[in-house]
Order: sequence, then structure tokens, then C-alpha cells
Amino acid sequence: MAQTSVTREQGEAAREAAVAVPGVAGLHGGRVGEVALLLPGERIEGLRPAHRGEVTGLEIHIVFDLTPRREILAVADEVRDAVVSATALPFVDVVVADARAADD
Repeated sequence: MAQTSVTREQGEAAREAAVAVPGVAGLHGGRVGEVALLLPGERIEGLRPAHRGEVTGLEIHIVFDLTPRREILAVADEVRDAVVSATALPFVDVVVADARAADD
């Protein structure tokens, strides 16, 4: 049976895995906080469920850190791999929503 939602545990694991990747300054919640995993009594900004047919995965919006001078694609690939590994979700789409130097 296909998973229909992303759990709190998966959301928290995804957030932790993503921000641990060198080149990620944080997660991005969108202009008005519209990118968020909505949970009872909580929201995790920068994450939202994504669907491919009946399969549920995750969309994660990151802020790219310019400080380590890494390639954006390499960071996005590493985030995807780290989040899939941490959550066991079938797929993760990475959106680079912003960029800044970590000390800004």
C-alpha cells in the first residue's frame, strides 16, 4: 500500500539531514510561509508532501550557502540522498529557493 502522507518523524529527520549538508544555510518557507509540512499543532517550514501518482514523497526547499563554494547541483544531490536515507521516502525533490553567505 502506498504511503499517503509524510509523518512528523520523517519531517524532522528530513530537516535535520538537509541542514547537515555542507552548502545548506537552512530551509526556505516561501514568501509567506506557504512551503510547510502541516502537522497537528506544528509546521515544519521548507518541507511539503509531493505526489507522483499514488506515491508520496517530499519536496524540500533549501537556502544555498555560498560560503563553502560548492556547486549547487552537488549540494542538491547530497541533500536528496541524505533525506531519502533519513526518511525512507520513495523520492525527494530539492528546490534551491534562495542563496546567501552563511554569515549574512
